[in-house]
Amino acid sequence: MKLLCVGEMLWDVLPEGEFLGGAPLNVALHARRLGLDTQLVSRLGDDDRGRRAFDRVRALGLTGDLIQIDPTYPTGIAAATLGADGSASYQFPFPCAWDAIEAAPAALAAARGATLVYGTLAQRSETTRRSLAQLLDVAAWRVFDANLRAPHDDATVTLESLERAHLVKLNEHEVVTLAGWLDVRADADVLFDRLRSQFGTRSLCVTEGERGARLWHEGVRIVQAAVPTVVADTIGAGDSFLAMLLAELLSGESAAGAMQRAARLAAFVASQPGASPDYRAADFRN
Repeated sequence: MKLLCVGEMLWDVLPEGEFLGGAPLNVALHARRLGLDTQLVSRLGDDDRGRRAFDRVRALGLTGDLIQIDPTYPTGIAAATLGADGSASYQFPFPCAWDAIEAAPAALAAARGATLVYGTLAQRSETTRRSLAQLLDVAAWRVFDANLRAPHDDATVTLESLERAHLVKLNEHEVVTLAGWLDVRADADVLFDRLRSQFGTRSLCVTEGERGARLWHEGVRIVQAAVPTVVADTIGAGDSFLAMLLAELLSGESAAGAMQRAARLAAFVASQPGASPDYRAADFRN
């Protein structure tokens, strides 16, 4: 039941203001709210944004014990532009503090025997990529949440990350990208067959927006319909989906029930501005 999220922690800079985010942080915040023993390994700058981020994380219930402070690089930001459908595109200044994450002794201790969630963006730097590899070496269950973000969507990094993963989480656009890199048809069923044969992937979750989501897990294929909602923005919706999915699976709930609850939570998050709106976990588990 111990969850460790590793990678970027940043401020989403939106037209209406700045919101604390980054996929690993978002997953950690939702997982903590859903009852998992959760920690975050990330890195902030020694600046105003970094101090505000650290205080905010503590206020939201994470300890901050594994959040490192960089004396040189600034706290990361994502300059976001929202499309008419609420989808977001980003620009990520480089380098920033989470490009220098270290595999410190405390982080290694936390990773040992844990479920570890990781993606690609923080691996744009060799320093963080090396540190992540050390943490993955001691983790028990490895969850690869791709979060491909141009221009940092590197094929080599992604394919190497797949080699370490037990469960892979993709969105519909990442299915198309990954299928192109692997030279297979851009169909999630076909892609899972390739991931299983080439990388030993045990489970695959694909979120498809208004079309819902699919899960291949322990020999079962589950198709989950989307929950209708009025979208404010999609930032953090996929992260909340993954957090609920992991929380339910790790607590022994059925995959079908986990997918239903994940869809309900993701719909709520999409209906609210920002990645981590307030809610009661019990409201999505009835």
